[in-house]
Amino acid sequence: MNARNYSLDSTVKLVIRIAIAVGLFLIVRNLAGVLLPFVIGWFLAYLVYPLVCFVQYKMRVKSRIVSIVLSLLFILAVLVGAFFLILPVVYYEFIKIVPILTNYFSSLGDNPFISNVIISNITTYFDNFDFDRLISLDTLNVVMGKLLPPFWGLLSNVWKLLLAVFSVFIVFLYMIFILSEYEKLNANLIKIFPVKYRRFASELQGELSNAMNQYFRGQLIICLIEGALYCIGFSIIGLPMAIAMGLLIGVLSIVPYLHTLGFVPVIFFAVVDSIETGGNLWLMLLGVLIVFAIIQIATEALIVPKIMGSKMGLSPAIILLSLSVFGVLFGFLGLIIALPVTTIAISYYKRFVIGNETIADTASVHSQT
Repeated sequence: MNARNYSLDSTVKLVIRIAIAVGLFLIVRNLAGVLLPFVIGWFLAYLVYPLVCFVQYKMRVKSRIVSIVLSLLFILAVLVGAFFLILPVVYYEFIKIVPILTNYFSSLGDNPFISNVIISNITTYFDNFDFDRLISLDTLNVVMGKLLPPFWGLLSNVWKLLLAVFSVFIVFLYMIFILSEYEKLNANLIKIFPVKYRRFASELQGELSNAMNQYFRGQLIICLIEGALYCIGFSIIGLPMAIAMGLLIGVLSIVPYLHTLGFVPVIFFAVVDSIETGGNLWLMLLGVLIVFAIIQIATEALIVPKIMGSKMGLSPAIILLSLSVFGVLFGFLGLIIALPVTTIAISYYKRFVIGNETIADTASVHSQT
């Protein structure tokens, strides 16, 4: 009898937990647009918080608001300095590629076949064109019918732009407010759990913070190294816009395997260069492939294990899968919450499924201490 009651009680609890999980999923999915500015603001505050602490406690700035302002000004100065440092190099390479593109497109007009086809099509079009129908009322109605949708589309795009600017402003406000009370918000976040689960929540928060710190720091270093290596490799094989393409791939490397998209413009510039210089296109593409293969092998075999180590707990494949699944479920919001949620899920699985540990055991240890 007791076993039946216990089984019924466990079933009811399981159903309630599943219902709560499904309800939270539906709420987050339906409110993704509203939650997105807040989550982005919290994420940015999480990234800026160490700098704010350094300014406030190491430089002995008493006011938190002043520390936040100084930190943001420092970040802005670094970004502007990097921009003006990189801009001359990119501009110099862009100046070199413009004549190549100009000569290529102008050479198309010199092709007698293309010129004759264009002239023939234009002549046929105007010969068959009904100029009397052009000034009729029916034509005016047709023209207005075609012009009004683009006009309303333009107004819609302007409105979307204003909303985007407003959203950026809201994100900035969220970041400022969260940074001003970061410690209090973290402490109150633990208090939303029942007392017997707070130790578990605190440990989970610590593991999450440690994993995220290691990931973002390590990934930033990897991106810088990959960007520098691609700049060097593309420069060696003589690819146009080598520095710009290397920087682009380095930025895309923030998301695992996303840097492969950067090879679309790389191939384009390789084709343009081969057309202008008369070089062997396949030889240039082979050089690009060799650069990619060498850097990828070095990254996966040496750089990533050396920088990330075994402490992160998330392989690049798991990270990519997590970003893909959460991105499909929740859109851009999912890309932000993917890594924290995955880290929490893996930590919970390792401790309480594989390790045969329970949350109640953790709470009892906390009560005994």
